[in-house]
Order: sequence, then structure tokens, then C-alpha cells
Amino acid sequence: MFYEEELVLVFSAGYFITMNPGYAGRTELPESLKALFRSCAMVVPDIILICENMLMSEGFKSSRLLANKFMTLYELSKELLSKAKHYDWGLRAVKSVLRMAGKLRRADPEIEEDPLLMRALRDFNTPKITTNDKPIFLQLIDDLFPGIEIEKKLNPELVKQLRIVTKENKLQPEDVFIEKCVNLSEILEVRHSVFIIGPPGSGKTEVWKMLAAVGGNTHVCETINPKAVTTNELYGTMSRTKEWKDGVVSTIMRDMAKNQGNYKATHLNKWVCFDGDVDAGWIESMNTVMDDNKTLTLVSNERIPLSGPMRLIFEVSNLRNASPATVSRAGMLFINDIDIGMKPFMDSWLDTIENDIAKSKFYLDY
Repeated sequence: MFYEEELVLVFSAGYFITMNPGYAGRTELPESLKALFRSCAMVVPDIILICENMLMSEGFKSSRLLANKFMTLYELSKELLSKAKHYDWGLRAVKSVLRMAGKLRRADPEIEEDPLLMRALRDFNTPKITTNDKPIFLQLIDDLFPGIEIEKKLNPELVKQLRIVTKENKLQPEDVFIEKCVNLSEILEVRHSVFIIGPPGSGKTEVWKMLAAVGGNTHVCETINPKAVTTNELYGTMSRTKEWKDGVVSTIMRDMAKNQGNYKATHLNKWVCFDGDVDAGWIESMNTVMDDNKTLTLVSNERIPLSGPMRLIFEVSNLRNASPATVSRAGMLFINDIDIGMKPFMDSWLDTIENDIAKSKFYLDY
């Protein structure tokens, strides 16, 4: 399956090769190599037909009507919402929502199909919508599914555990913060790569840390700053004498996949968190890991596949330097600057003050 952002050439023997369409961080093929291939005309995929077939495979009976509503919402969202860099309304985003819709369908087979699809569209897309765009997006859903009201379905046990670990870590278990943690959990169920986007101080780090804390000893996480090392130190490099030197990512992912070192088969969740700015210099090498291949391909020709428990989390402030190909390959959790606010920070600081008189004075002023 080829996606919108990829240009494909076909070799005379029938082999396909994906051309680099001029994105930063990619190397163009030389003209001498291009001459060995002949171009192949590609058409825009019929996403409505793809959506209809996937809905049928997920057990929806009125798939044609629902597919038209689905794509109408995405087309209107593309036109009416802001042009935020982390928005993706393409084929990969459609596929992810359909997976969630199928999961909801199997969990509640007695509920009608329209409310189920509406819940999937609303709950999966709302976490990535900015504050200014959210009223417009919700109004579009109300217009396409008139008269349908269905509550967001949260895992009560997960919410309970999140509140407990949040208090244990001396943080404030506010509803918005807990909701963001639940949103991250839901995205990780259908996407193995997630971008957590938000300005500094919005609570990005604590969101994934609190969700990880719920897993306890069954959860292991490695944090990497990709901007602190060079690309060769990140992925590994081959010397002129053909000697391979491992990088940070290749070592961690290989050990996780093979349950070596500190990683055991008893770990139900293995996360690699990239805490640093995204640029084409290092993120483009993650494309084969972030898409459906789920495989890290190294210069040494070694291929490291992601195992079932492994997930990739990218904690960034923005995606200005990311290509559309990168954006489409991952789920998005956007934390607005007003979602958490300053009140939880103030409350957590006040909890550290032992003098009740001083604390009461701060409360009065606050």
C-alpha cells in the first residue's frame, strides 16, 4: 500500500522503489540511477472505498453510509480547521480510527453503528485538536451525526490507578490531566508510535510517566535525547574497514526485542521515549520503524523488528521541521497550554509547605 506523500517508480522487472520527494534529511537518487527505472503513473487512492471495505471487515453493516460520513468529516476538517503541522487527515489516520471503531464494535455489539463510529471519530481525533479548533470539530461531528449523544467511554480501573499513582508522586490528579493519560493509553493501543506535543510546562513528561507508573514492575522505559548525540552515535556507524559500531537506539531496541540485559519477557510494556526536538537529520531514519513495517533498518543491513510490547514515544514542543511522511506515521496527543494551567503547579508547591499559617496566607492570596 502506497500513501499520498510517496512517489513510486517501477523497475522493468516489476520491482517497486519509492523515490525521495525532496524532503529535508533524505538523499536524492542520482540521475544515472534514475535512468535505470521507468516512471509509473499513480492515482489518488479512493479512500471512501477503502474505508467502506475496512468498515465491513470490522463488522459494520451500513458501511457505505458510514464511509461517506467518515470521509466528509475528514474533508471538512482539512478545509475548515487550522493548518497545524501535527494534523493528518490521510490514509494512515483513517486506518487508525477504523481500528478503534472495530474495537468498540466488538466490545459493545448491541450498540447501533452510528453512535459507535461517532465515538471513535470524536475520541480518537479530539486529543490532537487545538483549543481554537475543538468547537469547530465537535460541531462538524454534531452536524454529520445529528441527535446522537454518547458519552466518552473511560476505563474506570485505569482512571482509579492513575489517580493513585499521581497522588503518590505528589502531583494533582485533575480531570484534564487524567483524561490526557487515558488518551495516551488509547492511542498506544492502535498506534505503536506517538507524538506528545505541547509547549514547555504543559505536563507532557508527567503524562507518559504517570501512565508508565500504573504498570509498575511490568513496565520499562528508556529516555533518549536525540539532539545530544550525532546521528551516527544514535543509530550506529560503519567504519571504512567495515567494522560496525552500535548506536544508542540500535542497542536499546535490539536488547528490548531480544529480552536481553535489563529487559525481560515479563515486561508487558517497553517504551523508548525520544525527548528532544524533531528535525529531518534523525527522524527520517525512523520512518521504517514508525510505519507498518515496525522494523529498524541499520547501515549494517541488520533489521531489528519491534516486538509486541515495544512502543515509541516522541516528546516534542512542535513539529515545524517534520515532513508530512513523518507526521502521518504516528498518533498525536496535543496538550494545549491551558489544558493543565498553572494551578496544579501551585497546588503541588503549596503541599510542600509545612507551616500551616504560611500555607493559608498563600491560599488567600492565590
